[in-house]
Amino acid sequence: MAEQQIQHFSHKHPLIFKKEQNDSRLVFCSACEDPVLGSSYTCNQCSPAFILHKSCADELTPEIHNPIHPKHPLSLLPPKDDNFCNDCDQPCRGFIYDCLECDFGIDLRCASKWKNYCHDHKFTVLKNRTIKFNCDVCGKDGTVDLYLCGICQLMVHKECSWLPRHIQIGDHNHRLKLTWRFEAIYSKKQSFCSLCSRPMDQSRAVYYCHECGIYVAHNTCAIKNAQITDATKETTPDDDPQHKNNQTKSEPAAQISHFSHQHRLTLITDHHEVDKDNDHLDDRINTCNGCMRPITTTDAFYSCAGQEESSCHFFLHLICAQFDPKRHFSLHRHELTLLPRAPSIDGVFRCYICNTFSQGFGYYCDNKDCDVYFIKEEGFYLDLHCSILWEYNKSLKHEAHPHHDLHFNIKQGRIYNKCKGCGASSECIGWFSCNVFACNFNLCIPCIKLPPTARHRYDDHRLKLTYSVTDMLAEHYCDICEGPRNPKHWFYSCSDCDFHCHPHCILGRYPQVKLGGAYKHDTHPHPVTLVDKERSVIPSDKREHILDCQECGEPCEGLVWECSECNANIHRKGYCISTKEDKSVSQREMAEQQILYDEHLLMFKEE
Repeated sequence: MAEQQIQHFSHKHPLIFKKEQNDSRLVFCSACEDPVLGSSYTCNQCSPAFILHKSCADELTPEIHNPIHPKHPLSLLPPKDDNFCNDCDQPCRGFIYDCLECDFGIDLRCASKWKNYCHDHKFTVLKNRTIKFNCDVCGKDGTVDLYLCGICQLMVHKECSWLPRHIQIGDHNHRLKLTWRFEAIYSKKQSFCSLCSRPMDQSRAVYYCHECGIYVAHNTCAIKNAQITDATKETTPDDDPQHKNNQTKSEPAAQISHFSHQHRLTLITDHHEVDKDNDHLDDRINTCNGCMRPITTTDAFYSCAGQEESSCHFFLHLICAQFDPKRHFSLHRHELTLLPRAPSIDGVFRCYICNTFSQGFGYYCDNKDCDVYFIKEEGFYLDLHCSILWEYNKSLKHEAHPHHDLHFNIKQGRIYNKCKGCGASSECIGWFSCNVFACNFNLCIPCIKLPPTARHRYDDHRLKLTYSVTDMLAEHYCDICEGPRNPKHWFYSCSDCDFHCHPHCILGRYPQVKLGGAYKHDTHPHPVTLVDKERSVIPSDKREHILDCQECGEPCEGLVWECSECNANIHRKGYCISTKEDKSVSQREMAEQQILYDEHLLMFKEE
C-alpha cells in the first residue's frame, strides 16, 4: 500500500502520515510544541525530525482575527529562529500567527486561549487627563475618564465599561452575551443587526447569541430592548441557569453498583443525618477511595451500603464514581484502563505526571507494546487528579500568583524548574508555569494539589495554606516537627493560635497513600504494615526509629514494610522486593479485575 503523504506549506519536503509513533523517545510537534503520541505527519529526510500532529497539519486556520491585535488579521507562519510571542513574552519555537503589516505575533497556545464571550480583565482608569479617543463600544469620541485595557487594546467610556455580560430580549429565546469585538467571533464580512436591520460594525462590541449562532445586535439596540430581569446582572457562563440545567439533566442515582467495590453504594448528600449514627463519617478523617482526597461536609459522595454488617468503610466522591472505565488521553498514545487498585502487593503506584505515589484509582496502560521509556519500571499510571489537570486545566489561576494565568507544560529533556511552593527542582514530567518571563514563577504538581485548608488533631481551627511571611529575617520553625522552616516556601498556619507547620508535616509525605494497612509478603513469614519512615530534623532525637533493611542491610526510609512481630523493616521498592512476587500478584489481580471490568463495561453500555 502506498504511503499517504502531503505537501505542507511549512516544510520543503513531503510529510509522511504515521498512525502511531514508534520512536523510543519523546518527540514534540513542530507547530504547537506539545508531545506527539498519536497520528502525525513526519519528514523522513530531516534531522532533527520535522513532525506535525495530524490535527495541526489539517485543522489550523491559515488566518485568524484575534482581539489582542484587532487592527489586522494574523497569518499562520512556520517556525523561525527569531520568532517571539507578543502575548506571553516568550520565544516561540513552533508555528506563529503573525501580522504581516506590524511587528506582532502570537504562538498557538496564546492564540487559542482567548475567550471572547466577555471581558476578563480589569480596566485601567486614566482620570484627569485630556486624551482624545474613540470608544470601542459606542463609536463616539471621548476626552476624559478613559477606561483602558492594554492587553486587548480596548478604549471605552466609563459608562460603556459597565455593560451587562448577559441580557434577555423579548423577541429571542436565548440570552445574548456581550462580545467586545464582533469580528473575533463572526466569520461573515457583512452582517446586519437583528433588531434594527442596519449593518454591523465589525470592530464594535455587540450582543450575540452563541446558542443559535445567527442572532446578533448592536449593543445600543440590545440595551434598549432588554427585559429588566435578573438576566441583566453580571453573570458568567457557569451562573447561567440554562447552562446549569444542561449540565444536570440527569440526577445522580440514589444507589449504584460500582466495579471497584463488592457492595452497592448509597448516595449521601446530607452529612448531618449520617453523622448521627456513624462516628466514622468525620470530614477530618474520611477519605475518598478514588482520588484519596478528604471528603468534606460540602461534598456529595457514595458510601458502602453494607458497611454496618461488614465494617466496610468505602467512600467515593460523586465525581470519582463517574470516571469512564476506559479513556484516551492526549498525553499517551494507547487507551488507558481505570484500575480501582494497582496490581502490586499494597496497591500503590507512581503517577507519571506528578511522580508521586497514590493508592487510589489510576488510569493504566496495559498495552504490551508500550515503550519502556514511557512506562518506566512501574508501568504508565495517571491518578485521577492528574488526569483532570491534563485534560481540563491546561491553564488556571492560582491564589499565589493572581496576576497571570499558569499554564501546563511538559518537560523537554533534563529541564528542572525551581518550584515557588516547596523550592524543590521539579522531578515530575509536568508543571505549571507563568509565561511572563520576568515572573519566573513555576509550581510543581504536588504543590498545585495542596488543599487550601487542612486540619490538625490538636487544633480546633482549620489551618490555611499560606504563601508568604511578614518577616523574612526572623527564624521560622515548624510547630509539628520542630525543625526550621524556609520563609520562602509555603506553609499551613492558624493566626488565632500562632501555629505554623510544613505542608508535609500535617498532610503527610504521601497524602494519597493510606498508611497502616497490613499485607501478605511471600518473602516474610508475618504480615507486614506499610509505614513512612523519616529521619528526624532534631539531632540525636530518640523518637527516630530508622532500622536497616532485613534484606539488603541498608537504612529503611520512605515507604517501608514493617513487621511488628520481628521488629524488622523491608524496603518497599528496589531489589528488596521479590520481582517474582509482584508479577504473580499482578497477574492474579489483573485476571480478577478483568471480570469486574467486563461486567462494568456491559452495565456502562446499557446505561
